[in-house]
Amino acid sequence: MKKNENCIKFEEVAEKQPLFIFYTMKSFYSILLFIVLFACNASTNNSNTKDSILHNYKDISLERSTINPNAVKTYREAVKSYETTDEFKVSLYETKQTFHYLIKIQYKELNEEDTLKVPDFGIEPAVNIVKGDSIRPSCIVGFLDEKKQFRESKLIYFNQNKLKIHVLKHYAVATYQTK
Repeated sequence: MKKNENCIKFEEVAEKQPLFIFYTMKSFYSILLFIVLFACNASTNNSNTKDSILHNYKDISLERSTINPNAVKTYREAVKSYETTDEFKVSLYETKQTFHYLIKIQYKELNEEDTLKVPDFGIEPAVNIVKGDSIRPSCIVGFLDEKKQFRESKLIYFNQNKLKIHVLKHYAVATYQTK
């Protein structure tokens, strides 16, 4: 049986050029190592993400000197049914703690309470309530940041004869000191 003369065996190439294979593998591993090191050293500091808030402001007292007994913000939504028209009402009240608010929810015969904690940005806290997107009746309770942008915190809604409060996002403020 005659061997095919066009086929070159790996062993024959290795015998003729053993350094060629060594340098090819070496360059392959060098490139692979370079890619891995470059990927590991890539900076992941995304200080400009839309949920990052970095500012330096004055300290605000943790306790209020005077508490407003009236609701700071109120959201009302009329809910019509076959027999009656009910009102879905969510109100925010100040508490003794500056960055805590009391949420009072009223719907049909239901009266419930919850709390809203606002992060300390070094500015006086400002809270707000906006209409919920899809579920009726519903609203989103949140606060305004230092740029007066609404930051959602909790979704409050009534579904299948049950009141539901869903935390949408958590917020925190960190303090860094430089030497």
